Amino acid sequence: MKNIYIIIFILLTSCSKSIEKIEENTSSELPDDNTIAPFLALKGSWGARLYVRGGEDLDKYVSNGYEYLAGATEMISSYPTTGHVITNATNNANSQLWTLRTNENVDAVMGVTGAVIDEEFVPSLENEQVIIDVIAAFKNANKKVILYLNGMNPADRATSEGAESWNNYVTEYFSGDVHKAWMNLCEGYIKRFEELGVDGYWIDAFNSYPGDDIERDEFVQMIRAIDSDVILTVNYDKDYFKDENGEFLKVDTDGVDDEDETDYKIIKMTATNPWSNITAGHITPLGQGAPPNSWAYEEFTVTDIEASSTSSYDGSENTLKHLFLPIRATWSSERSDLMFDGEQAYRFVKRITDAGGAVTFSTTTDTDGTTMEDEEGVLKYVDEQLSKEAVSTEYVRPEGAFLVGEE
Repeated sequence: MKNIYIIIFILLTSCSKSIEKIEENTSSELPDDNTIAPFLALKGSWGARLYVRGGEDLDKYVSNGYEYLAGATEMISSYPTTGHVITNATNNANSQLWTLRTNENVDAVMGVTGAVIDEEFVPSLENEQVIIDVIAAFKNANKKVILYLNGMNPADRATSEGAESWNNYVTEYFSGDVHKAWMNLCEGYIKRFEELGVDGYWIDAFNSYPGDDIERDEFVQMIRAIDSDVILTVNYDKDYFKDENGEFLKVDTDGVDDEDETDYKIIKMTATNPWSNITAGHITPLGQGAPPNSWAYEEFTVTDIEASSTSSYDGSENTLKHLFLPIRATWSSERSDLMFDGEQAYRFVKRITDAGGAVTFSTTTDTDGTTMEDEEGVLKYVDEQLSKEAVSTEYVRPEGAFLVGEE
């Protein structure tokens, strides 16, 4: 009997400690879901792009009549069901061209208020207000704002004069350490963007970062130290579907009218690095013959997202599956062919968001800074169908489309 009392006492003590632990973990001090898993902020979200130029390019585009705030206003009013937008910290493919001008870190390093490394790199003080106003408009409309940031060495794409200015800056103030100079520059801008309420970063060309994986990790941790809730993704490595023998599945033809004989792999949204909260979503490179609206994405990539909207890198942290789709035949040129019609675009969005994944259309801007009219028609259709919770048409493989090796 004495032994029974001892066992009961131990069980009660254990239960008491468990209850205390539960009460401790459910206190008001427990971080919200976005702190635990920032990707939840984009779960089931669809969005579009507003490509705001940076550096001296922004000055040129504004002087040519681009009104990016009008573009943001149009997106907010035309697609109210969108949950997020991707706009710019730097130009696409140009890490040296920033949408902001003032950087307190550069001021501190050079010992001059309002210092700039090179005028090529920054817009005028007047035009840095463009991105500030755009971000404010989206935030006031309760949209998550993700900024594109190119991660390569600024000297790689700068003019010869700009590259010389950057290299001299690195040599004089950072003893030639490009990683430290780049991280310091980015930190100054990211602090400003954090004050503006930016929610995350889509970091491109991370494989070309000026450093190794240890330094890449330092860069990511610098951003997280500024904003612990930040949503991050890096364009770094890709995964593709394979058959039962471990060979890549490849698309032979996209249909009876396919004139491109290139066989291409099928992108799979997988966590490929330890830094991303969402997958970069980059599709199979367009240069490999893969159209952005490939039937194979509907048949394989989207179906895989429906099976599970998250992926895990080394079993450590869930990464939300996010698909990033150029709406035209190229990523950013309004002069290329429109690839999506309304119903196919809606089918992509409906299937992915119903599964809890995220999808973004890489849209382009007309010469006034608003969305191209033909793209606007597609996105309005998607928005209207989502508003009605309409059932999307069923996916059917196009006639004449097949994989390599299929009859």
